[in-house]
Amino acid sequence: MLEFFSNTGIILSVIFVLLTLIYFLILFILIIRILERVREKREKNFIARWEEKIFEYLASDLHPSEILNLFPKNSYKYLLKNLRNYLLTIKGKDREKLTALINETELFDYLLRNLSSPRKKHIIFGAYYLGLARSKNAEFVLRKKLKSKNEMVFITCALSLARINSIDMIDDIFEEAAYFKNLSENTMLSILYEFDESICAALIMRLDHESSSWFKSIIISTLTHFKFYAAAPIILKTLLNEENSKVTIKALEFFGEIEYLDAATSLRLLLINPNPEIKAAAIKAAVKVGHKSLEDRIWGLIYDRHRYVKVTAAEAMYVFSEKSREKLAQLAYSIPNTIESSIARMIISEKTIHQN
Repeated sequence: MLEFFSNTGIILSVIFVLLTLIYFLILFILIIRILERVREKREKNFIARWEEKIFEYLASDLHPSEILNLFPKNSYKYLLKNLRNYLLTIKGKDREKLTALINETELFDYLLRNLSSPRKKHIIFGAYYLGLARSKNAEFVLRKKLKSKNEMVFITCALSLARINSIDMIDDIFEEAAYFKNLSENTMLSILYEFDESICAALIMRLDHESSSWFKSIIISTLTHFKFYAAAPIILKTLLNEENSKVTIKALEFFGEIEYLDAATSLRLLLINPNPEIKAAAIKAAVKVGHKSLEDRIWGLIYDRHRYVKVTAAEAMYVFSEKSREKLAQLAYSIPNTIESSIARMIISEKTIHQN
């Protein structure tokens, strides 16, 4: 009997503890929700006041400090958060006035303190907004923080240096990027696209001695983005000596984008490459280059053993010239019982629908 009451007591104690924990958990959740509502209301009130003052500032000759002094320091995060969308979209003199709110006021020191903090979260916050404001005076600290072995710190500092257009940091960005094995190509491209076109000369120099296929692909994609015609000879040299299929395809996309006639000889060779993806990329580039010597080669690829190559070749024939379009129509309707004629009819039908 004593054992029964003893066990019952233990069970009741456990139940009491669990109920107490549940009570405090519910209380904790309620407090969080109340605090969140207070924060939202505070931020909403701040935004209403901030927008009114910011438009007054843009329309006046007030010094940036005169506007910043209207806001308490504990609202700086809200101010920066709301400046962000404007800084990403507005250009010209209005953008210069908005960046002055950061670069010529206490906000700069506030962000610099964040950037110099030992805490990664603060470093990322400071680096991001100093880059958004293109704060050249923060460049030295950003260069130091770029060497962080934390991926997000590296990405944010690299992005900020790109926005400041620190061309001489290109090699450092690539060298530090090599440390992060999970860094994506899209992330690297997002960083490089933030530079202006003057980055291209530095990228050409790097491409000429780059050993990493991954970096070669990224460099060529960036040069394609800027349509940098002067890079063509170096990329052609890379194409002739490259074994990596992705780099080859990126080079072909570059030549198609700038319509580089001097690539015609290389294109003829790549149109017979055993890799169907390279062959298809060569077809697409050849159409844009438009060299007459490539027309018959592309026509022959309608009979390639890979369906993807067949379709790409047929699409190319439709747009290459009036003569090639007529040949495609003859294939479509004079020999109706082959795979090639079916593909030709499909392409003609699709193009006709889109034209209408």
